[in-house]
Amino acid sequence: MFKHYFKTAWRNLQRNKIYAAINISGIAIGIAAFWLIALYVGDELSYDRSFSNADRIYRVVQHASWQGGTLNIVPTSAPFAPALKSSFPEIEDAVRINTEGGGVINYGDKTLKQDDICFADNTLFKLFDYHFLYGDAATALTRPQSIVITESLATKIFGDASKALDQTIYFGSDNANTVTGVINDMPANSHMQFSGIRSFNNELNTDNWQNFSLYTYLLLKKGANVKSLEKKLPAFSVATIQKAMGVKDYHMELQPLTSIHLHSNLDYELSNNGSISRIYMFVAIGILILLIALINYMNLSTARSAVRVKEIGIRKVVGSGRRDLIGLFISESLLITVIAATIAFCLVSFSLPFFNYLSGKNLIIWRFGMFNTVTALTVFSIFTGIVSGIYPALFLSRFKMIPSLKGELGNMHAGVMFRKSLVVFQFIIAVCLISGSYIIYKQLQYVSRADLGFNKEQVLSFHIDDMKVRSEIPALKTQLLQSPLIEGVAVAGNPIGNNNLGGNGFKFEKNGAIDQSSQLAQQLFTDEDFLKTARIKLLQGRNFSAAMSTDKYGSVIINETLMKELGYKNAVGKKVQFDGNGEPDNRIIIGVVKDFHTYSLQHTIEPLVMMMPPVDQEQDNLYVKIAKGKSAAGLAYLKNVYAQFDKNNTAEFHFLDENFAKQYATEQKQEQLSLSFTILAFIIACLGLLGLVMFATAQRTKEIGIRKVLGASVTSVTVLLSKDFAKLIAIATIIAIPVAWFAMNKWLQGFAYRISIEWWMFLLSGCTAILIALITISFQSIKAAVANPVESLRTE
Repeated sequence: MFKHYFKTAWRNLQRNKIYAAINISGIAIGIAAFWLIALYVGDELSYDRSFSNADRIYRVVQHASWQGGTLNIVPTSAPFAPALKSSFPEIEDAVRINTEGGGVINYGDKTLKQDDICFADNTLFKLFDYHFLYGDAATALTRPQSIVITESLATKIFGDASKALDQTIYFGSDNANTVTGVINDMPANSHMQFSGIRSFNNELNTDNWQNFSLYTYLLLKKGANVKSLEKKLPAFSVATIQKAMGVKDYHMELQPLTSIHLHSNLDYELSNNGSISRIYMFVAIGILILLIALINYMNLSTARSAVRVKEIGIRKVVGSGRRDLIGLFISESLLITVIAATIAFCLVSFSLPFFNYLSGKNLIIWRFGMFNTVTALTVFSIFTGIVSGIYPALFLSRFKMIPSLKGELGNMHAGVMFRKSLVVFQFIIAVCLISGSYIIYKQLQYVSRADLGFNKEQVLSFHIDDMKVRSEIPALKTQLLQSPLIEGVAVAGNPIGNNNLGGNGFKFEKNGAIDQSSQLAQQLFTDEDFLKTARIKLLQGRNFSAAMSTDKYGSVIINETLMKELGYKNAVGKKVQFDGNGEPDNRIIIGVVKDFHTYSLQHTIEPLVMMMPPVDQEQDNLYVKIAKGKSAAGLAYLKNVYAQFDKNNTAEFHFLDENFAKQYATEQKQEQLSLSFTILAFIIACLGLLGLVMFATAQRTKEIGIRKVLGASVTSVTVLLSKDFAKLIAIATIIAIPVAWFAMNKWLQGFAYRISIEWWMFLLSGCTAILIALITISFQSIKAAVANPVESLRTE
């Protein structure tokens, strides 16, 4: 019986090649898009799940708010880990990680720069069970000056990873580190990405609760109740960190390791995390694209009921019951889906490299395993075939025998309305996707061109690795400024735009005395040339001066935001105090700068305190402004001069505009992916529309011939065939606009600085959809309108 069903279905597809091609193409594209999205979503959901203790590991993060300020950060201070472990029996162990372990590595005659190295406690491998190729996890970080490196780094340094164990490498010229272990490369689906882990060399200051520079992870005991533990944390916070900060509204959060990648978006994240809302968005897009394809099949199948009504009547005469007809039509949809799934496999294989480029991933088609993938595709094809075929099967099998033989369809008003509703639904989806892609594009254009409060054009920064060079900054500046290619040179402790400035707690003068409540602010070491080089405007007071020795240890410059939060009208002369390595450091505010962005526009401008580098060690980033239009010559000159000061290390230059652009990489990938899937969705919708127009035209062939004989023009015939579909698309556009507005308004909330959504953006998207759809409709309509009316009148 089933063999007969499929043989009949195959013959029907051969007789109606165009409609079969439209259906198969649409479903194939839909399945391929859904498959690619499933690979992407599966990878995102797998983050940090490879560790055996993943369900017991939690990261400590902090939230606080006070009048005029908030704190939502990942880093903690040194006392957190030991204090938490000793205070709560639920905690089995803890580890602290400091990301500032990288630098220039020297081994023999080899020199390489490796910034992705961290410091960590020796408990790291108790929490995170990385696979050791060489060495012992239990003792690898117990000795001072020890380092565990990945297989890739070991191969890069020693040529063969097996030769790395017990070798000595140097950071700089005299900081020796012994390789005590070699591990597999970090899994790509982990929020922690390091090529090496060094042991802490000095005892960490466990008295300073406000030096937030470490990442703290806890391993809970088996069976420990995390909810119960969290209820105890407020009392712990009051007695420790809140006392030090002087804030009342404070919350310590324990983040499950497996939720960090998709659910955490705090300051100082270890990596550019994903977003669960983005996952929901792509899942929705995948389902909607597939749904559009299935709607096409249902629409075309039911629309062609007039062609198949006599076939149904004859089959009923020879004994076919309704169950047999349903089986036949579902077999036909299953056959189409299976063929489409086979084509989808080829499409995914062909497009996966391009998809990986857009998404920034390295996905493979068998990511879930060959057996699981084939099984899932088979089950999915059967399910999709049944879902897409059930309505046409029920619809077509309901026709009565005698009316069917006469070609009578009966009252089709409900079926026509349903079909029109499906077309409207398709284009609601399409218009929403077009609107979303356009608004994402406009927002990314806005953040790339926004005024950041300083001149980022032609300004580059690079890290000075050699300590000797840091002590020769004046000479380096003088030589660089001898060329007209260089317009400015400055020093700072960090490159801005990388979203990783350090912070500190500061106490400011109020009513003539130092207020004992702390104000958290970003901290940036800069020299006297920084404001001039970056073109940052001074609002009050003066800039730092190299001629005034008191500026180095007794002065600060703050930004406009901090001045407003402190309630100062004139901040110059106000006193500031902060913890300087265990001792109070007292300074005076000498100036206020106009707000400028140190972070990307996803973040609001935070309070900022600028100080001159107190020691050469903090002069580790050089800023250079190159003359406009002279980038190539300026870079060549800079490299040549710098090589005279540092003969062993090559500087890695980063333009400030590129630093900021990197922070929008995730959104740019989202924009590229959403645009790609929008195009696919619209292609599928237009395929279905083309099929319906072709069928409608075929049904009205004789009418068209008569109209042309009576003098109808090509334009009037085209309008006749197009207007009903154009109305449906216009209705879809009107419905889609509020839906798209709501969705995109929610997406834009992820940016502290964003575009305003204007009505014309949606109108433009709707007009684009209508125009493309009309082109699709007109293509077939005009073809029918210019046909020879004699041939049209001869059709049966």
